[in-house]
Amino acid sequence: MKRIIALCSFALVMFSCNVGQSLLGAYSLTQCKYDFNSISNISLGGVNVGSDNLVSSALALASIFTKSSIPLQFTLNLDVKNPGVQTALLNGLQYILEIDGIQMSTGALDSKIQVAPGETGKLPLNLSFDLKKAMSGQSADAIKNLALNFVGIGSEPTKVNFQLKPSFDIGGQLMQSPAFIPVSFSFGGKK
Repeated sequence: MKRIIALCSFALVMFSCNVGQSLLGAYSLTQCKYDFNSISNISLGGVNVGSDNLVSSALALASIFTKSSIPLQFTLNLDVKNPGVQTALLNGLQYILEIDGIQMSTGALDSKIQVAPGETGKLPLNLSFDLKKAMSGQSADAIKNLALNFVGIGSEPTKVNFQLKPSFDIGGQLMQSPAFIPVSFSFGGKK
């Protein structure tokens, strides 16, 4: 009987330690600093914009503008700097993307990320939206500005706002943050 009580006590302590670690890791994630790192894997209408063969890419891009939909896909790589003393933990997240004040995309990431204290990790977000739809109305200026800054010739910086709602593993149960974490940065524009 003493062995069973000792085993149950040990299991309870280990469960409590894991829950405590997860909660501390989740809190550490909210204290991290998020910043733009890079944009990669840009695809416009199924054409790889970063292709080495510019002539064939330009020809393929010219034909997509006659279509009813132009999917834009890219990976936005964010730096996540952990200034704390506890490892920041993430088991997934939901996000809302705004570009120059216009909501462009929502989505989710189902990967685990850990950022050690004092270290900087990468958070890759695969984003996509219909460029043709986004080019209508007031979002057209935001998309034009974004495109110019993608290629390095924009005169005004693009303002990017994310709302991140992380998920954490608490005792084997995936729990979602009750609130979004705002992340904002600008890139491009003449300096």
